Amino acid sequence: MPASPETTLTAPVLRLGSLTARIDAPSSLGDDIAYIFGTSLKVPTSDLLSRVDADIVVRESDGHDASAAEVPPDGMIVRHAHPVSVIHTEALSVTIDHARTPVHIGVRVRRGERSHYDLCVHLAVVFHKILFVLDRIVLHAAAVRIAGRVAIFIGDRGAGKTTTALALSRAGGTVLGEDHLILRRSGDGFVVSGCDERWRVDERTERHFFDTPLPLEASEYAGRMKKELAVRTGADSQPFTDERPTQLFFIRAAGRFAITPIPRGMTALRLMEEAGKLQRFVDADDRFRFLTMLSDFVPTITPYTLDRSDNLGDLDRLIAFLHETA
Repeated sequence: MPASPETTLTAPVLRLGSLTARIDAPSSLGDDIAYIFGTSLKVPTSDLLSRVDADIVVRESDGHDASAAEVPPDGMIVRHAHPVSVIHTEALSVTIDHARTPVHIGVRVRRGERSHYDLCVHLAVVFHKILFVLDRIVLHAAAVRIAGRVAIFIGDRGAGKTTTALALSRAGGTVLGEDHLILRRSGDGFVVSGCDERWRVDERTERHFFDTPLPLEASEYAGRMKKELAVRTGADSQPFTDERPTQLFFIRAAGRFAITPIPRGMTALRLMEEAGKLQRFVDADDRFRFLTMLSDFVPTITPYTLDRSDNLGDLDRLIAFLHETA
């Protein structure tokens, strides 16, 4: 499914962390892919086009696809190879041509009778796997640069990543991402970059950090009423920028505030538990490749558990800790 040079030059740009890609896709599908990662499609300026790492071409097909017959129900096939890797689900077939510069990613969509939600689930699963094939791992986490260092906060929905990022930004920190981070190898270490251009705040967080109510309507997200706004609203924000992290906090809501160092030996397994939720593993080799990358990452950071109390003022203690350990 090659794209013409004219189409490629005018296609919008999708930024997944520091990965910059031109995306030639039906507009609704391009927007869906961007939304999954908390970002939006960009106008292809000369600066963005000079950064392009990948060309993504998405096409819809109602015809027969022999690859679909190979996929088990609710399953996935992944073949890591050079120069071409392939990914198949019941709804999508992907080819990744590593030999081309920029790398070429072809996505064929078989809509069938699937709902829009079901198709978005397939898109999320496949694009997380595409990034992994490109040696990148998506973390459900926030990252903030403060006191000259970068701290990652990883945790489930409702753990307090957004609130923590807001608190650190008010203390002079720069928010790299508040919900989606991309981890990738860089030389002898690792870097992270953020995707997010929006964050969602509940009423309690809004009251604590904003002098007046935000002029926005609250909507339900995962069972909680929140207002969605641009991260740059009230914070220094630098998504899409690679930074080397030095600290990692497993954040969770608890009855009391506490920061507890944890052994590096168990950190890779905890990362596997958290980051693995965003992956669908097809076999033991696929899982081993993922765990190996996380295990290589762990020695480059200092890990902690962060118990977050209901008292948002306790986040001042986190700010003090980050300055003390800088």
